[in-house]
Amino acid sequence: MTPIGHASVSYITGTSCKKISLPLIIFGGVLPDIDFLFIFFDWFNQVHRVISHNVFFIIAVSVLFSFFAGKNKKLTMGISLFLGGFLHLLIDACMDNNPTNGTGIALMWPVSDAFFSPFNLLHPSSNTAGWSQPSRMIMTLVPGMLYEIPFYIVSLFLFCKRKQKHSPVAA
Repeated sequence: MTPIGHASVSYITGTSCKKISLPLIIFGGVLPDIDFLFIFFDWFNQVHRVISHNVFFIIAVSVLFSFFAGKNKKLTMGISLFLGGFLHLLIDACMDNNPTNGTGIALMWPVSDAFFSPFNLLHPSSNTAGWSQPSRMIMTLVPGMLYEIPFYIVSLFLFCKRKQKHSPVAA
């Protein structure tokens, strides 16, 4: 899923939970893709969906950020970041069309190198380019983005509804 898709899923989840920080769940939802900073390195395929796509990374970031929160916000911050990150992991485990390093995510890395994918909505054989050819790889993302469209629509609807609710009413 693209970062916009992850942000949409996190936004939908965040608007349905009152005790969740909306900006932090969205940040947590896109955070595992920080590994894209290394996309143009030859070794990117070996680390994508490994180093930042595991439970330990999500927990570590959630705890680290919680230390910087105010006394009353620590739990909300930690839970929001963890929930966004965990949603990201679950989605990527089920939507992987680039199996160059395994299908799914390395959920328990560094304890285990095994990849986790309960099922895969995308057909991995449609991607022969891999991330070594970024322009061709981007074209293979289109089928997966079709799964994202409903999330875009729902999050846009919720955003407009929320904006309308918080806008000043003309007298």
